[in-house]
Amino acid sequence: MLTLDYVDRRVQVYFAAWIDLSPKDIISLKETAGVVEPHMARQHFLFYTAVDVICFCHFYQHLLKNIGSNVFSAIGFNPCTEKLGQLKKQFPNARTIGIFDDTVLGRVLDCKVVLACIRKEVSFELAHGAVLFSYRGKDFVVPEALFSLHHFR
Repeated sequence: MLTLDYVDRRVQVYFAAWIDLSPKDIISLKETAGVVEPHMARQHFLFYTAVDVICFCHFYQHLLKNIGSNVFSAIGFNPCTEKLGQLKKQFPNARTIGIFDDTVLGRVLDCKVVLACIRKEVSFELAHGAVLFSYRGKDFVVPEALFSLHHFR
């Protein structure tokens, strides 16, 4: 269990307004962190969880220097396209950057984020070691090990 005791104090102070610690020992974000004025945001970083946001910023503290320029959202493991689209609309001047791991879940989420930014929805399914999806009327089956955003494009 991550406790904030191990996170640099400057990161703790930066995120204090957005961190929710209820229930006890569960770290979550009340909303997108780092927002001053939505139109000021230049980069919008997406993560699975608030813990991922805080750990990432612990190691890349330079992203916290220009307050309002970088914003951070925890979107979960299976965000709906509507939610991702709302986030894109909320920060119209920001480049969206997904910070996910290199598992098949992370690679699928990379694709979902890109598709949501262009208002397209595709459902992905994992079956028998392959990722299955339909796009533009065609069905695709890609071996899990080969699947990536690059391959999807």
